[in-house]
Amino acid sequence: MSEDRRVLFLQHQDDCGPGHLGDRVRELGLPVEVAHLSHGDRPADPRRYALVVALGSDDSTLDAAVPYLADERAFLSDAVAAEVPVLGVCFGAQLLATVLGARVRPLDRPEIGWLDVDSVAPDVVGPGPWLVWHLDAFDCPPDAELLATTDVAVQAFRQGPHLGVQFHPEATPESAGAWAAKYAGALTSVGVDRSALLAETDRRQPESRERAAQLVDRMVNGVSSAGARTTLGS
Repeated sequence: MSEDRRVLFLQHQDDCGPGHLGDRVRELGLPVEVAHLSHGDRPADPRRYALVVALGSDDSTLDAAVPYLADERAFLSDAVAAEVPVLGVCFGAQLLATVLGARVRPLDRPEIGWLDVDSVAPDVVGPGPWLVWHLDAFDCPPDAELLATTDVAVQAFRQGPHLGVQFHPEATPESAGAWAAKYAGALTSVGVDRSALLAETDRRQPESRERAAQLVDRMVNGVSSAGARTTLGS
């Protein structure tokens, strides 16, 4: 397999890995690399990859003290300039949005739960339900196409070959369980029952895996991108 078919995942914490997205990339036979940014990994050149996936984090893009933040923003800026497709997930979508000129703001209260989204492009981002879990939100970048929202925040946008989603298509029962244990206070603050959330996560696994796979396939096949480079699967 040639180098230009590799997919790079930018991971920010141990409990927020590639999950269902990584599983689907591997099922498609594409080489996967994971850069653990919080552990000091710093990928050098986005042009070595066919797709970059920036994952979630409990850090904030508004916190300049985050040690990897400036380097990751520069890396994503280089990827955008080189027209390397970027899929941003939650924190990764917020960072992609800032690179594309949008504002990120803190929410008054977290948005957490298995939620349907109002999608204007269901062929790109289906209505869900998706696992939504975030404390900050982004505006739609100035030149991007708004794809999906809830009554709280923008949930998806597309600009050229780049796609940002505020929800968590990668989430597995293991990752959701870790978040629920770690952020029990956030669940309480919005009236979400931890046991019910985790039971719903388990129950929704077949459909959530399928939706994550469809999202990856759309990126890989260029369905999610206007004027994207040669598709990864070709």
